[in-house]
Amino acid sequence: MMLRAIELLLWLFVAVYILAVNTVLVSYGVCNTPFGFSGHCVPLSDCPSLYNLLAQANDDNDIFNHLRNSFCGSDVNATSGPDRTRVCCRDNPNAENKDKESGKMLPTPGTCGITFNMRIFGGVESQVDEFPWSALIKYQRPYNATALNCAGVLINQRYVLSAAHCLRNPSIPTTWKLDSVRLGEWDTRTDPDCYETADGNRNCAPPYVEVKIERIIVHDKYIPHSQSELYDIALIRMAANVNYSETIKPICLPLSNDLRQMTFVNEYADVAGWGRTEVSTYSAVKRTISLLIWDTDACAQRFQTIQIPVNKTLQLCAGGQPMQDTCQGDSGAPLTMRGRLMNSPHFVVGIVSFGMQPCGMASWPGIYTRVTYYVDWILNNLED
Repeated sequence: MMLRAIELLLWLFVAVYILAVNTVLVSYGVCNTPFGFSGHCVPLSDCPSLYNLLAQANDDNDIFNHLRNSFCGSDVNATSGPDRTRVCCRDNPNAENKDKESGKMLPTPGTCGITFNMRIFGGVESQVDEFPWSALIKYQRPYNATALNCAGVLINQRYVLSAAHCLRNPSIPTTWKLDSVRLGEWDTRTDPDCYETADGNRNCAPPYVEVKIERIIVHDKYIPHSQSELYDIALIRMAANVNYSETIKPICLPLSNDLRQMTFVNEYADVAGWGRTEVSTYSAVKRTISLLIWDTDACAQRFQTIQIPVNKTLQLCAGGQPMQDTCQGDSGAPLTMRGRLMNSPHFVVGIVSFGMQPCGMASWPGIYTRVTYYVDWILNNLED
């Protein structure tokens, strides 16, 4: 029954596309994906990232359109829908070496925002392989000492998104130098991180990976120590591509027009991190929490009482529950959400910017950089 439904969906998707363009390509080879990346035109059954999206296409127009726009031909000699339908696929082994992909390339739907553990609402400590896009920023200190302060989020094999105040801030001692990005971390006291399974066995995750920082790109309108921390966003370009694993995966960016226009008011979003800011430390183990996103006008009125302006276009507000705030996260850490469907990927909506001190005060949300506003800035600053 499921196979028949999938095959029917495939035929509908091919039929809609054919009606739209009134032609069917018959030559297969190099092609461009809907995002403009190089790929190969292959059977849908040979492209896991697109094939895995089929179950969601019925209820999600963005996914349906992505599949339709990935169509690159039809093989009339094939016997089944997935073999008959050809799609432009980035992740086909013949298309490119994934370990050497361009820094401009973003992960395709089906390969980003994937995490397999679902945490209990209100939980604090994360699972080892949960939120695999989390990154820590490492600073070199005097006398060969180091510090893991601030966080970020992996968006592709070469770039991490973070807060500008983590990278250009007078509060950071002048003797501290940006050194590297740590990925695949869970417990900073151990390497590798091991855990006991439900059947009593002991498993260990892969060791964490550290990649040197090649350069940083801070938004040119960011003003350090400004009262409202507008444009508090930055990119970190790593010196080499990182390989994905069960504990290292990229987050999805909110690329669609529908997502870019959403305010996310009264939605819950997750923040994960080690409770680190640019000047303090908190937890050795990655912690998580779900926070309610505020109406930005109400948030702005709240902060106006202490003469701090909040810009609803550039920022969003989340939290405000007693003892639940981004003290449990990190400066620069991502605020992420999952699509409404069960198998929808996670995408980043905010970057931890600032909040009240002491944190966790009731009715005082944290302030986040609104990532949907900066998607074009991010894309324009990625390089090969």
